Amino acid sequence: MDFEAILKEVGPFGRYQKCVLLLFSLLILVNTTHLYIQVFSSGKDVHWCKSWPSDDCSNLVISNPDNCEDLKRRLSIPKTNNGEVNNGSGGYDQCTKYNVSGIDLQTAIDLGDDVTKLDVIPCDEGWEYDRSTFPSTIIQDFELVCGKSYLPNIAQSAYFVGYLVGSAIAGLAADVVGRRVSLLLNVTAAFAVGLVTMFTPNIGIFIALRFLMAVAAKGIGLICFVSITEVVSPSKRILVGNVLWIFFAIGYFVLSGMAKLIANWRLLSLILTLPYIVLLVILFFFLQESPRWLLLRNDSVKTQQVLTKIASINRRSAPDEEVVSRGNPDISENNATFDNLKELIRTPAIVLIVVNMSFNWMVQNLVFYGLSLSTSSLGIDPYLSFIFSGFVEIPAYICCIFVAQWSGRKVSTVVTMLLGGLCCCSTALIPIGISRAAVAMGGKFFITMSYSIVYTWAAELMPTPLRSSGLGLFSLISRIGSIVAPLILLLEELWGSLPYLIFGSFALTAGLLCLLLPETKGKPLPSSVDDTKALYKKAKKADDGDEEQNNGTPSNVSEKPAVA
Repeated sequence: MDFEAILKEVGPFGRYQKCVLLLFSLLILVNTTHLYIQVFSSGKDVHWCKSWPSDDCSNLVISNPDNCEDLKRRLSIPKTNNGEVNNGSGGYDQCTKYNVSGIDLQTAIDLGDDVTKLDVIPCDEGWEYDRSTFPSTIIQDFELVCGKSYLPNIAQSAYFVGYLVGSAIAGLAADVVGRRVSLLLNVTAAFAVGLVTMFTPNIGIFIALRFLMAVAAKGIGLICFVSITEVVSPSKRILVGNVLWIFFAIGYFVLSGMAKLIANWRLLSLILTLPYIVLLVILFFFLQESPRWLLLRNDSVKTQQVLTKIASINRRSAPDEEVVSRGNPDISENNATFDNLKELIRTPAIVLIVVNMSFNWMVQNLVFYGLSLSTSSLGIDPYLSFIFSGFVEIPAYICCIFVAQWSGRKVSTVVTMLLGGLCCCSTALIPIGISRAAVAMGGKFFITMSYSIVYTWAAELMPTPLRSSGLGLFSLISRIGSIVAPLILLLEELWGSLPYLIFGSFALTAGLLCLLLPETKGKPLPSSVDDTKALYKKAKKADDGDEEQNNGTPSNVSEKPAVA
């Protein structure tokens, strides 16, 4: 008897799995808001040098007091010809002013055009900001303009670096101490960091907190996916994975709406952090450890307890202890593979899977974030633009539930990546405008589909002892793509279409390389490295037209129908 049969007894997709899926989905949604909160907390405003206090206007006798701020700007800020008129600055320089020190506003009015004969100096008294779009940002609070304008980008890069570190730590931790403990620790850390962020005194601490939040958030996302995959039947893996990603996309809408309602970025950060503590309490009392992981540790007593609780919630009968003890005999025979990454490189078949998946995940991140970060070129309200970027993901996740289940992981991944790559390349040939934006979003639609499918595919290829570590490795390497994507977008200064051609070329290459990987649709999750080897070898034999030969193949990778 294998674990899939035990799972069928306790309920392959019952009330327990559905409740856990809902809790995990809400965690993913909260993660999304913290991933993209900087879109609004560091939104760029038009700014100019501060010259006179605001109350100076009350001492003037002018026909229209509402125009006083514009008057001060005209009298103290030089005009510029470097193109800043296009960013809403009205053609005024944003980093220099006339040296009006010691000259009151009324005197400057009397001087008129003679003010322009004064020396031009850098801003020495701070800045004024146009707060019509972003009333409160870290740029305004920490004055991250002119010579410090690069620091918000450093903060976002720090977040992606935190994702990279989190991918490595979370995968190993989940395999060593268990899925449940690792998840609870990461949620606790995310809540603590989000709470402290509200009181950030300077940009240095803000960057450090963004890094720590990313480490925790990535751990949450990775462990949620692995945990839910291990307690559902093979036929439900694509479904549960895409439910998680749909909630990821819903996070765009929640964040945009909250940011529109809550102007202060510190308060916004606090409000978006509070759900972590609520979900933490619920998970602490409800979530059970992964029974697959417990079997891997040869803890049959604890496994029996967990399966009994799951069966009770699902209104099923608990399996007998004897059945559980031999629920996966191959695990005990291959327990030496636990936490031993050398198993990944002992055979060419395993190496091909690891290298191919690592490259694929990197490309997925490269194209996904590259297209996401370029949506601001649509030239519409930033809140609406952000919603549009998230909206295109929802139908993509829904579609791949049916596509991947019908055609399998391999065909659906190859086709969607090739279509995504073609859309990117086509975007390079279309003039700037709504048509180009539509094709680019078509590319994001297909890449979103492929990324969702390949996440499940990777989990189904990796054996239980190394599943979290393997996904952690893939996720770690994928961060290279998200870090490089903004740099590739800078190449548009050389040729506006070059970034899209690069994204498209990588997507086409990665899609074709997926043809070398085995199909996993309807197959039981491999319990050992030997199972993964057999899965790959059997796929190669099928491709070569040879007859299937088991020759000692473990029973849990046989061609029997998957447990429904």
